[in-house]
Amino acid sequence: MKTEILLQGEHIPDIEIIKIGHDEGAEKILAAAAKHRSCEVEGDFHVFLEDHEEALPPGSRLSKGKDGQPIRLHVHRCHRVEVTVTFNGVTKEHEFGPGKTIASLKKWATNKAFEMDAGDAAEHVLQLAGTTDRPEPDTHIGSLATCPDCHLDFDLVPLKRVEG
Repeated sequence: MKTEILLQGEHIPDIEIIKIGHDEGAEKILAAAAKHRSCEVEGDFHVFLEDHEEALPPGSRLSKGKDGQPIRLHVHRCHRVEVTVTFNGVTKEHEFGPGKTIASLKKWATNKAFEMDAGDAAEHVLQLAGTTDRPEPDTHIGSLATCPDCHLDFDLVPLKRVEG
């Protein structure tokens, strides 16, 4: 029996679907991830469950996904990604595991960092600072950061772009 995994990671530009046996674990995931990297890199990679702060211990085995859903994992060399979010000239910083999604990061920024009400939060998105790139909500932040920097800067901006 195989477990389906939606894999993101450092130097893995797209979400990859891999399947591993139930009796296999982190080592097999790391080997599969290496085949999907856009370049060769040195260093120790770690496996993170989506939106979890800590890496899985070496030798960990995976359980089935909830209700038959694929397991969402992230593979990265950084244990933490330092994130800054700027809104209306105010910058807040926090560290997250690299498997944190953009949706979860936005929730932190709008609810905790800037204490926005739900209506205002719904009208804003995260944009990579100095760009017009607005990562999709299911993107893991580690997919945007590389080791040894392990850092990302975002702006919290209105959803609607004013053009003209």
